[in-house]
Amino acid sequence: MQIDAMPPMAGATLRLYQMYDVSDSIDLAVAEEVLATATVRGQPVATRGGSIIMAQVPLEVALGPVTVKLGGVKRHGQLAVRIYDLGILSFCLVLPLAAAPTWDEARDLLAAVQSYPPPVLKIFEAAQATLCATLEPALQRPNATVRGEDYSILLVEGLGAGLPAAQLARHPQLLRVALGERRPLSAAAQVLATPLSYYEDDLILITWAAAIVIEPEASAREDATFLLEFANVQLLAFRSYDAQVERDLARITPRIARPRRFWSRATTRFLHEVHGLIADTTDASARVENALKVTEDVYWNRVYTAALAVLRVDAWRMGINEGLTVLRQTAALLNDEVEATRATLLEVLVIGLILLELIVALIGLRR
Repeated sequence: MQIDAMPPMAGATLRLYQMYDVSDSIDLAVAEEVLATATVRGQPVATRGGSIIMAQVPLEVALGPVTVKLGGVKRHGQLAVRIYDLGILSFCLVLPLAAAPTWDEARDLLAAVQSYPPPVLKIFEAAQATLCATLEPALQRPNATVRGEDYSILLVEGLGAGLPAAQLARHPQLLRVALGERRPLSAAAQVLATPLSYYEDDLILITWAAAIVIEPEASAREDATFLLEFANVQLLAFRSYDAQVERDLARITPRIARPRRFWSRATTRFLHEVHGLIADTTDASARVENALKVTEDVYWNRVYTAALAVLRVDAWRMGINEGLTVLRQTAALLNDEVEATRATLLEVLVIGLILLELIVALIGLRR
């Protein structure tokens, strides 16, 4: 069967994202004060009948022009960052492509950034170190281990003559571009990408490492990229909380079987500590879960939900829930231990009172 050729791109931009989880949270008001550069806190609004509601709109800061060699070509772009109250810095390197890039060039570029080359990583790491030093007064409980997450988005502003964007969802060449694969792919590889489309001239193709957004409308492009970015922010946040829960479990598990003296208050203090861990983890997870809502718009909800599914955010969320289940079971066992200790103490007191009454009675009889 003959496969129609891909229509040419009318204009394209490559966006490279690098997120860092630097602290438990960031005070955005303080961050706005300490940053000398101009900041923006515009509420994102979905372009197709709905709205994107955020409890805390992130700060957006332009960091200036950047030059990097990528794919054997020196490219000039712009670096920016979004500062989220969740404690995450999301850097974005925007690299405009040639006036009329080919799909093969786009494929080679996405192949080159499957794992960011050292020059690109150096730009992100230097920006992260500088920004964290500036934001130090705003960082609340900085992380000892800074985790990162990266994602790439190819933004196509429009297509030339040929098939409309919506009909390219299963085109093998577009899938190769999204996956950064130079060799032909099997038909079964189509399940590795999730396509979504609203009009005939737009298409979003989502994979685990990159996405292609074909969208003639500039505001819709920004909405799509923001939702994809925030899905990665949530992934990073849940990864960090899952690791924290594992560390907490590894720390408290040896203490569960540790013998405690009958008259000590160690068990009660330990129970309070476990309750504190449950409360902190539940609160942090809920903050991430409820940080963004898409209202009155089925399409953008589908885009956001599809991104979460492709990135397997639920797997990390389930890991946190399983850790919370273990912590709650531990708290229940410790609570049973405290109750048993109290019951034993009451029994001892009752027996003591009975003995005291017997002694008083015997003394009375002797007199």
